[in-house]
Amino acid sequence: MDFTPAELRRIEEISQNASRPERGVMVDGWAVGLSPSKAKRSRSVNAFYAGTRSFEQNLATVRALYKAAELPCVFRLTRFVADATLDARLAALGSDAFDRTLVQLCHLSPLILSKACAFTLPNAISLQISSLPDSIGHIVQELRGDSDEEIHALIERWKTLPLPISSYTARDDASGQALAHVLTIAEDDCVGVFDVVTRATHRGRGLASALIARALVSAHANGARAAYLQVMATNPAVAVYERFGFRTAYDYWYREVR
Repeated sequence: MDFTPAELRRIEEISQNASRPERGVMVDGWAVGLSPSKAKRSRSVNAFYAGTRSFEQNLATVRALYKAAELPCVFRLTRFVADATLDARLAALGSDAFDRTLVQLCHLSPLILSKACAFTLPNAISLQISSLPDSIGHIVQELRGDSDEEIHALIERWKTLPLPISSYTARDDASGQALAHVLTIAEDDCVGVFDVVTRATHRGRGLASALIARALVSAHANGARAAYLQVMATNPAVAVYERFGFRTAYDYWYREVR
């Protein structure tokens, strides 16, 4: 895969930009996401740089912020956390690690793109492409079951994002029903793959794979040379992503402070 440490750090920054919460504050080096959206990346603490106050003082501040927002106080831990003691400090409070997530990357090489072209939608299923946050949000909500509050927050995040988004939806020609969906967010020469979801009745038919393939080919045509995604370590879709050439570069996990 051959991504340098500097490139990995930049990809972490790019992924953070793509998930930038529509509500949040900085607390002494801790970026506190206060979005009520479904994605924990947008409603968690990321310790980006070393602070000057004590851990206890910062923790008290962010706990109060999450309490006021009626959200759980969750920390996201990565290899890029500025404070090497943070994970151990949270664990000492009785906070167990959960939802280990893999950050997978791939170079959009000719070989990868040729593999992608092998994935196509079956007959009687059509591709819909959109960049309109409201319509994309309704599709995601229909397929994933987000609450009204969660999907409203997600739509608002997309609307305030200064980056191009593209939505790829597989629709049944007869009923018009959305069957599968993939979203991409591009920045510089990288593209992130998000919101991969398939209707329960149509899983295992390669619909999401065909949408990912189309999304990667399109992103490459628009200047992307690398792609990234984030997937739970226990998700069977890891094997699907690896067929496209994605490989795990690093991971992250969460801890909740009650």
